Amino acid sequence: MSEFDAFPPELQRTMPEVLTLPDESRTLVTWLLRQGEASLSEVAALVEQDEATTRARLAELVAQGFVQVLDEGEETRYRVRLAYRRRRQLPLDL
Repeated sequence: MSEFDAFPPELQRTMPEVLTLPDESRTLVTWLLRQGEASLSEVAALVEQDEATTRARLAELVAQGFVQVLDEGEETRYRVRLAYRRRRQLPLDL
C-alpha cells in the first residue's frame, strides 16, 4: 500500500481534474508538480501575491486534495498529491 492509498477516494485527484481547475489554481498546481515541492515564499513569488493570500489559496487546494503539506523542520513545504489513475470499482463476483 502506498502513502497515497491512505487518503479517502474523494480526495484522490488526477491530472484531468487539475485541468478543470480555474486558471490561477491550475497554473500553481502544474508549477508545483514540476518543482516537486516548494515553500510558501516560493509559491508566493510565483503567484505574485503576499504570503497570507498565497497560504489561503494553498489551504483551499489542500482541502480539495490537490496539494499536500510537508512539515520539514522550520519551513513548511507543499507538494502536489495526484493519483496516477483512478482504480476501477469492480464487483467481487465476476
